[in-house]
Amino acid sequence: MGGPQRFGGRWSLFKLDVVASYLGAFNLALSKTKFRRIYIDAFAGSGDFTFASADVAPLFDEEAAQSVHAGSARRALSCNPPFHELHFVERKPANARALRALAGQFDRAGSVGVHEGDANREVACLCETTDWRSARGVIFLDPYGNQVEWSTLAAIARTTLDVWYLFPLSGVYRNAPHSRDALTPDKRATLNRILGTADWENRFYRRDSAQFSLLADDGPDGWRTEDVDGIEAYVTERLRAVFARVEPPARLVGPTGAPLFSLFFAMSNRSEKAQALALKIARHLLKQVRSGTRPRSGR
Repeated sequence: MGGPQRFGGRWSLFKLDVVASYLGAFNLALSKTKFRRIYIDAFAGSGDFTFASADVAPLFDEEAAQSVHAGSARRALSCNPPFHELHFVERKPANARALRALAGQFDRAGSVGVHEGDANREVACLCETTDWRSARGVIFLDPYGNQVEWSTLAAIARTTLDVWYLFPLSGVYRNAPHSRDALTPDKRATLNRILGTADWENRFYRRDSAQFSLLADDGPDGWRTEDVDGIEAYVTERLRAVFARVEPPARLVGPTGAPLFSLFFAMSNRSEKAQALALKIARHLLKQVRSGTRPRSGR
């Protein structure tokens, strides 16, 4: 049976505290309504994790750096009031077995489904087979890399799910090299798949008149002119093209300060009443992350 996974760093606790805090507020807010409350974890892991590297130790006390931390699945199972349904998607058999064992420890939790397979396929199936007229829910997209396909986001946008998406910002700028000549077919395919369009190429690679002279041999669009801020802004625009609401993300950085992820909150639900409450909660949590303050959940 799979044990705690080894990954992440300080940013891992920030994202998990944000999501756990939101799940608690979400269930409390909807506890007196008729809606069935659903949680979907698209990359659920084993339920627990430890930090992958001793490099994070300076960011915490020694005990925290070496501890086993509760992952998103365990935190979702711990919600009070509980969800009516929880769906954990996990590709690795050992982690899936660990999730089933974990679910058995929570008698008060709702029905739990562990879906062993590809996250894009399983999430799309859940989106298409659930009656969203009588259900409301939250989905957490926390991919190990660039796995989330745009078609999956489009399927989620047709539901009433609230979305926390840890977008792999570093995965985009690593696949969008400074020189357009270094764009390989694989890099183009990766960005097309996660951004849902090929238009990013013309957006990222535009001539900067301050950078090139009239005699430059590189052509008008040979170099990437969008920095990390510009890439993140473009991703925000893309998400706003399909979701009812998308908040400006909170950026999560690594030990050296390099940008790693953009933590997005998006809403599929077009109800203005639902949006007002959800956005109030999400904005507060994102503001805490931007200020470097961990939300209270899971401390």
